[in-house]
Amino acid sequence: MEALSSQATRAGLAPRQAGGLSVALLALILSWGGAAFAQAAASEVDQIQALLRRSSEALADVDDYRGTLVKRERFGDELIAQTMEFKFARPFKVYLKYVEPYPGREIIYIRGANRNKVRAHKGSVPDIPVSLRPFGRICMQGNHHPITSFGLKNMLRVAARSIRTAIVRGDSSVHLSDGGMVLGDPTWRIAIATTTSGRQVTVRGSENLWALAMRVGQDMYVILHHNDDVRSPRDVRPGQKVFVPRYYGSRGEFYFSKRTQLMIKAVTWDHRGKLYESYELEGIELNPGLEDRDFDYRNEEYGFVSR
Repeated sequence: MEALSSQATRAGLAPRQAGGLSVALLALILSWGGAAFAQAAASEVDQIQALLRRSSEALADVDDYRGTLVKRERFGDELIAQTMEFKFARPFKVYLKYVEPYPGREIIYIRGANRNKVRAHKGSVPDIPVSLRPFGRICMQGNHHPITSFGLKNMLRVAARSIRTAIVRGDSSVHLSDGGMVLGDPTWRIAIATTTSGRQVTVRGSENLWALAMRVGQDMYVILHHNDDVRSPRDVRPGQKVFVPRYYGSRGEFYFSKRTQLMIKAVTWDHRGKLYESYELEGIELNPGLEDRDFDYRNEEYGFVSR
């Protein structure tokens, strides 16, 4: 108060004015400003929550879709880019055909079929179709996420979880803005920036990173990425301390099409400030009426069977 009175005196105001009417006005202005700021913040949170709900509701009306996925994922110091055409149908059928860097490689996964294994062929000589475990080393090579997590629903789930957690905890900034034109669609953008890092978690019994990640509620590869002394999901031992980030990333930007309400682009930075992953879904066609043959390795348009 003395400092404020001194400033008012230097400004040519009488001490009584500085300590009385001017301070009251200042308090009133601050009160109004604080209330307006809180109201604006609450309104923005409501809009963000509403956008997430609309996106989830829009997905509920989608039985199948196809398009092109352009993804970039960080593995150590290397950022790997891949482009693939995809088809997806509920309850959970996935077909992938690589464009780059493995042209001709095809993958089919149908939950509950083929003993829950991935059917794949690499598209180059020797080209032998194989069945692989979706969480195994070969399937996970060059991928942050298993094929069992593929699709718009899981992409939204990962983003929405971080956004809603940040809103509840109040330890991060979350903002909604116009995202401009993205992949030919006008978009909304939700941006999140976190200030917290994470915690040390002790490996229990026979846990590998998959089991530990499930226990602590964090993505397995996020944990693996941030522990340089761990080389693979099985490279842990009982009693070992593992760093688990509090959030999926330190920053994230998520773009929702104003036309479809669906998330068509997601970008995440790791807790070291480097680009961690980026996913863009180009030319999405909703409810095209995909058939069983679209997920059948015997489809003559596919390269699983030699002809």
